[in-house]
Amino acid sequence: MQEDPRAVLGLPLDATRDEAQRAFRRLAKQTHPDAGGDPAAFRAVADAWAELGTLLPHGRRPPAPSPHAAAYRLAVSRVVWAEARPAPQPVRTDFASLLQSEMARLAA
Repeated sequence: MQEDPRAVLGLPLDATRDEAQRAFRRLAKQTHPDAGGDPAAFRAVADAWAELGTLLPHGRRPPAPSPHAAAYRLAVSRVVWAEARPAPQPVRTDFASLLQSEMARLAA
């Protein structure tokens, strides 16, 4: 029977990912075979972190979507209602009348 990964790392049930990572690093330094630790204990700590690492959520935001992926996505129309509109009529004003109305506006 395999021991609970939280118990191996000495964590409470409501531990966050950051707490689990700190506990793993602390225990990995203590139990690593290169530092004179027990290989079986190190394997148990590494397996516990591997299992908890997939279960505990990251505290980061998801990465922004790539603009390249959006370019290849099919365009979906969201138009619910559309009707033909008359073409806008061009407004023709001569510069002198435009200047005169603007000067009158600024003078007031």
